[in-house]
Amino acid sequence: MGRLLNWPNGLGVRTRRPLSGPRSVGGTSPQDSIGGRSQSVASPFGAWKYEFVLPVAEGRLYRRIEGLITALHGGANAVRVPWPAPDALTLNEAGAKYAYVQERDGMPWDNVMPWANQRNWSASPPNVPVAANASVGATIIRLTADFWGYDLDMGDEIGFFPLHFGKYMITEARGSGEYRIWPPLRKAITTDDFATLKPVLAMKLDGEQAAELSRGVGYGEETTLILSEVFDYDVRDYFTV
Repeated sequence: MGRLLNWPNGLGVRTRRPLSGPRSVGGTSPQDSIGGRSQSVASPFGAWKYEFVLPVAEGRLYRRIEGLITALHGGANAVRVPWPAPDALTLNEAGAKYAYVQERDGMPWDNVMPWANQRNWSASPPNVPVAANASVGATIIRLTADFWGYDLDMGDEIGFFPLHFGKYMITEARGSGEYRIWPPLRKAITTDDFATLKPVLAMKLDGEQAAELSRGVGYGEETTLILSEVFDYDVRDYFTV
């Protein structure tokens, strides 16, 4: 079985570029339409595929990048990818009430102590309970009115937890916390689950040629990775921690 790796701490993404999205199937010939148009329908089989560019690096950070690429073994293993979303709702828009110093420095444990690496918890947007059950493959979900649950619109991206790998884009706001999403749910959700603005994907390299890593004399150049989504149910069947 393959292994499921963790994304290295402190490793950011400089740019990301989508390489695939909703596919079309069932297109008809223009001759079949009186108006000369083709008809197509959205496919449930599309998957997220992105080109990630990692920053110029040296020292510890470069070692983590090289170690990640080596550990992915050309697609044999997968990695948890905390989704980089610089255009997501701000903490204020999401209904979080943090002081400036908390946003800047994060927050310690209840005993006022940081982690062993002397870092605090980072300030995060609140989570929203799921308002209605939805099965695997569903494209309509409902959230409660808490925080940002009624405030999403086309282009916003969410995930679910606990134990849910997937990133879903809102393609239609239907009102009162009901949304159409793409892709279809990779895992069923229930009213015991929560929606999050910080989705996590499981992804793997698209092959041996899907990583471009170069170390110059002074520093490591920008690294390019082409990663494809691993569906939640496949993660559980074929990958171990």
